[in-house]
Amino acid sequence: MITKAQSKRYAPQPSLDKKPKLSAMERGMLRWSTAERGDKVLDVHVGTGLMLEYLNRNMECEICGMSEDMETVRAARSRLRNADIVYGSREDIPWREGTFDSVYVKQMMVPISRQSISEALRVLKPGGQMLVGIRTLPTPLRQMAELFHTEAEDEPLKAQTRETTLLMMKELGCTQITWQPTDLLNGLCIGWKQIPPDAEEA
Repeated sequence: MITKAQSKRYAPQPSLDKKPKLSAMERGMLRWSTAERGDKVLDVHVGTGLMLEYLNRNMECEICGMSEDMETVRAARSRLRNADIVYGSREDIPWREGTFDSVYVKQMMVPISRQSISEALRVLKPGGQMLVGIRTLPTPLRQMAELFHTEAEDEPLKAQTRETTLLMMKELGCTQITWQPTDLLNGLCIGWKQIPPDAEEA
């Protein structure tokens, strides 16, 4: 029998030297982002806040973020003192239409819905860039995984494919849509919000 005191030797202890790092998805977003100095940007799932911190420090962007988890919001606010970080749903983004030059949407525990992409486009300025980061699997691995799921469980797998996400972006009005892998399990769907014809003529 292991006593309470003895069990402490086996419990993992967090390292004081361990610092949060950018994920592969976030590094890919920074690589492919076209954000320029002074742009206003939104991270729809702010996470650790490291990506916004980079954009603020290196590009002097005006940074905003949101999360559906209040603890994440508090942590990001403590890291990003000069940012507007709010609690809210990515399917109901609490900013006005055409507010941001760039919007970053990252898939976390659940697939990114059509409504999430629609909301991201709504708050994006015409001509602005949207980057949607999704978790994905190479086709052979995804097909193998689908063999072990019931029909009821298959839909989340299908919703995470790049083809589905790219199609949603196209149907919602994105232009110049491309796919860029960031690593084996993540990739980016990149698109721009259309500029109205009357604005182009002006």
